[in-house]
Amino acid sequence: MYAYGKILKTQFVSQPSVYDMPIGSLDGFRLTWYYYGYCYWYPIVIAVTQIISSLLLFFRKTTRIGIILFLTFMVNILLTDFAYDINAKEIAIILTLMALFVFFSDYKVFLKYFLEEPPLYQNSDRPNWLNKISVIKFVYIPAVFIGFFIMFSILKNKYMKEDEFYGTWENLQTKERLHFENMNNFQINKTDQAKSIVNGEYSFTKDSLILKSGDNNTEEYLKGKHRLHKADLIITTKTDTLKFKRIR
Repeated sequence: MYAYGKILKTQFVSQPSVYDMPIGSLDGFRLTWYYYGYCYWYPIVIAVTQIISSLLLFFRKTTRIGIILFLTFMVNILLTDFAYDINAKEIAIILTLMALFVFFSDYKVFLKYFLEEPPLYQNSDRPNWLNKISVIKFVYIPAVFIGFFIMFSILKNKYMKEDEFYGTWENLQTKERLHFENMNNFQINKTDQAKSIVNGEYSFTKDSLILKSGDNNTEEYLKGKHRLHKADLIITTKTDTLKFKRIR
């Protein structure tokens, strides 16, 4: 039923009004439906997998592979329903429990196949010198996992560190929105439809703020003194005083 819904587009179809809603106003259901409905062939892959797994479950000889295939997407669907508050939790729970019942009723076979069977490649299949140095895996495997974690932590602190400006600010006079983002990027959503978006980079010191845009961010878009206090930001330029309120 759910597979045919994806093929015939009764699932993952967003209503016309959704396309005019800001992404921040979408609830979990609308966001999920829009995301999966953005591409047609990916839901088809899910649908085909659902149909194949159901066919495999009809026959005793293929039940085991069918139930493993079924659980690969059913657990993900169950988690998605809870994470994004999709109104299909009850049927997802029932289907997952039924699948787990089938799986665990035959757990001895799965345990034997996945854990007790000889490994895919035996020591005899490899040169002796390779078997001798294979012990270093107990060093480099932890090193790789720990090393990547440390590396990404360093990169995050360098390129994605959130300073005191990070977030969305609304101009109290013009209602234009100023977004301070990662890597010292900014975006202004202007009310002037002729040029509604301005992008660039920003830099700041203890009391000054500079916004640059244009080619290679060489054009000085805004420069002034700033005062930042909790959810209030005041930028004083040579000709004007801009007052902003943090909205997120």
